[in-house]
Amino acid sequence: MQASLFHPSPYVDIQILPAIQKNILSAEVVWTYLVARKYMNDPQALVGKLCGTNEQLPVDSKIWLETYLFPTRIRKEEQNVWKIRSDMAIGHFELAKDRGNQIQSNGEWVCIAESKWFDDIHANSQFPEIYQLSQIIDHALLLHDKKGRFPEKVYVTLITPKYFKEKQGKFSDRLYWSKYNDYKFEPGKLENDLRLCPFPFLKHDIETMISRIKVLTIRWVTFEELLGLPNLIEDYVPGKYKATINSWKEVFFEMGEEELYNDLVK
Repeated sequence: MQASLFHPSPYVDIQILPAIQKNILSAEVVWTYLVARKYMNDPQALVGKLCGTNEQLPVDSKIWLETYLFPTRIRKEEQNVWKIRSDMAIGHFELAKDRGNQIQSNGEWVCIAESKWFDDIHANSQFPEIYQLSQIIDHALLLHDKKGRFPEKVYVTLITPKYFKEKQGKFSDRLYWSKYNDYKFEPGKLENDLRLCPFPFLKHDIETMISRIKVLTIRWVTFEELLGLPNLIEDYVPGKYKATINSWKEVFFEMGEEELYNDLVK
């Protein structure tokens, strides 16, 4: 099986190429793009790594990049401070009618992936006690198809360098480490955070969302694992941390993607 990539039309020219040309190794969008390109010809393997189980893909499978998730709150509030964009998604999705590049579910399972390189999860601009991870989960739990049916399984997967997942250095603390472990092992803390947003719902209600926590699986995988690369971040003194690879060219070549690199920078 092969998968096509779906992303906003200027995505490669505006976000990917400049970061490669300027050798910005902290550009998480490029790392995510590399994951998608690596698994285009074997998307089922990507499913196994992101979901931790062999969920079956639809025939017309896509890897969705930088796409907004169908809204949970009424349009004004959603547009201003609540909308969420998925770094990468795979599973049963389709474009929502008359909503630009927003995606909704259309089948048995969905997986939403959030990538981080050096950045931490950010607080909501209007509600600083609400952080990005719970806002993503809020949207993921309420994704539904045209007839209002929910997927039976929802996966939300964090993707970071191993340095931050395994706390390999004294500068590796991240808020997402705490939130991930809270939500995964103490669902009551996730419920508390999901109840923080006071905006009116577009179509459902808070109890519907809370009831769907039982179908949620939260996972964390590393870029090293996904890309087949050695440890990518290490302590650096003076300073905090640094990438262990010096250039995007080195990354592409280490992955065996010389042709893709040459096509992008020609």
